[in-house]
Amino acid sequence: MKIDFTDKKVLVTGGTRGIGREIANAYVALGAKVVVTGKNLKRVENLPKSVLYEHLEIDEKNDWRKRVAEIVEDHEGFDICINNAGINKISKIDELDAASLDAILLTNLNAPIYIAAAVAKKMVANKAGFIVNIASIFGVVSKEGRDVYTASKSGLIGVTKSMAIDLAKYNILVNAISPGFVDTELTRTVLGTEGIKAMKARIPMQKLAQTTDIIPAILFVTSQYNTYITGQNIIIDGGFTLE
Repeated sequence: MKIDFTDKKVLVTGGTRGIGREIANAYVALGAKVVVTGKNLKRVENLPKSVLYEHLEIDEKNDWRKRVAEIVEDHEGFDICINNAGINKISKIDELDAASLDAILLTNLNAPIYIAAAVAKKMVANKAGFIVNIASIFGVVSKEGRDVYTASKSGLIGVTKSMAIDLAKYNILVNAISPGFVDTELTRTVLGTEGIKAMKARIPMQKLAQTTDIIPAILFVTSQYNTYITGQNIIIDGGFTLE
């Protein structure tokens, strides 16, 4: 079984580091034309030269909605959209930071909905397309201090289902991928060395995922071999949520 993305246009938000960068690399290797968004131009050096970078800062200080529209228009739409950009901040509900609440919901939930709406218009006209929302196991289970993050990711899983229903008649398949604990810069920052050690002990496979462990499922659900899977949340967590 050979997956082929030749001549397919792929948008990967938050595609300059971590899982997003691995997603972009994988699509390039399989022939796709890839556009990534990000906030740090320096990180583009780690991407293949064929990848196109579009600056996008999702916050209310910038007219990010206009920027999204420009990106979609400039590239004449996309065949595949991976909503990967996300942020997190650990905060218990009784210590809630209103600014963090707004920023996390904007980046993790509002923006993916808006971006999906923007790319869907061209997909509807083409009667084909794939949208993948990168959610999290914390959209299914939760942990102390993840109140807002869980709200954003459970919301993203929920809206994936309704998007799938809205777009099914146009042959546009929409799915969510929920990674567990992945060895990324964000995970190391949030958990720290001791937190990572403790977490490994709780995962049945006794290790964090590597970014490359997440990629095959994304490639499959956006490939020519997926003709009927839509509205699903695929959990990739080494068995963590089974306990």
